[in-house]
Amino acid sequence: MKKTWGWGFVVLFLILSTGRLFAEEPAESPFQISGFVDTYYSFNFNRPDSNLNTVGAGASNFDFYHNAFSVSLAEIVLSKAAAPVGFRIDLNFGTTTDFIHCGAFSCPGGAAEEPYKNIQQAYVTWATPVGLTLDMGKFVTHMGLEVIESKDNWNYTRGILFCCAIPYYHTGLRANYAISDMIWVNGYVLNGWNNTVENNNGKTFGAQVGIIPIKPLTVILNWIGPEKSAGGGFEDRQVYDVIAIFNATDTLSFAANYDYGTQDPIGGGDSMTWSGIAVYARMGFDPYAVAVRLENGTDDDGVMYGTADNTVQSATLTGEVKVADNLLIRAEFRHDMADEDIFADEGGVVTDSQSRAVLGVVYSF
Repeated sequence: MKKTWGWGFVVLFLILSTGRLFAEEPAESPFQISGFVDTYYSFNFNRPDSNLNTVGAGASNFDFYHNAFSVSLAEIVLSKAAAPVGFRIDLNFGTTTDFIHCGAFSCPGGAAEEPYKNIQQAYVTWATPVGLTLDMGKFVTHMGLEVIESKDNWNYTRGILFCCAIPYYHTGLRANYAISDMIWVNGYVLNGWNNTVENNNGKTFGAQVGIIPIKPLTVILNWIGPEKSAGGGFEDRQVYDVIAIFNATDTLSFAANYDYGTQDPIGGGDSMTWSGIAVYARMGFDPYAVAVRLENGTDDDGVMYGTADNTVQSATLTGEVKVADNLLIRAEFRHDMADEDIFADEGGVVTDSQSRAVLGVVYSF
């Protein structure tokens, strides 16, 4: 009898406990957290003595190192959807974020943007009652098809347009308004290109119009300007950017991106121009995918690569596989060629071409 009462208490306790658990189950959190770790191995067939993959005077974005296992970027994102207010913080760590903010693999102490190098994005959002959404703070640029996060592109390495024709980020005010499900407009008031610290006592503006004329096709028109350099050099920099994405089938997609930029030298002289186009194709059969990118960038005045009258062409082939939905592995072969000698070569010299094999491994959560 004692044993029977004992089991009865156990069963009653479990029932009551279960009911309490259900009754006290916490509501779904309004906060979201995500992130990734991006690593790679790159081999440059030029075998540069510097162990660096270069494009002109700068480094290739963002597979910097030849014949080395490297950590490109680690990112943690915390956000709350605007209802009607929210926020987003993207914290970044690694050589990529130093390069974005300082143009170097390690931001020097005292650099103006150094305090902000670990904050890729930090902005507050207000979804106003009239349908206008406002963001104020720091955010990535609206220009271009490719983004800083390699996992969100079709190829592992970034294209020459992303590298050299457009900015990375801005700090300012962004306004978004969806006219319909097929048309939206964005407006921007910014401190400038790639700066959170105001450096010229002026403001740069931007605009974006997105159109979905038919369901498989998205067309985005972007503009930014007028930008003025901080320490002299140029003024009235303007860039026009066109993006088109066409999802032909559930497994086959195409995209194209065109940029045209112009700026005026301070003190007089002819306007300086640069332009480029990139076309993409991607076929995916989950968990596998293959992507191709072809690019042509024309630099009339040395703005993109540091050498005038130079045209750079690039071809990239990428194969990928996803493992357990969290791990993305990409194997890539890329060939770049230019009119001028801008790529590091063996023996400490430069040459007009380079080929690279890259293995990118990205874990997301």
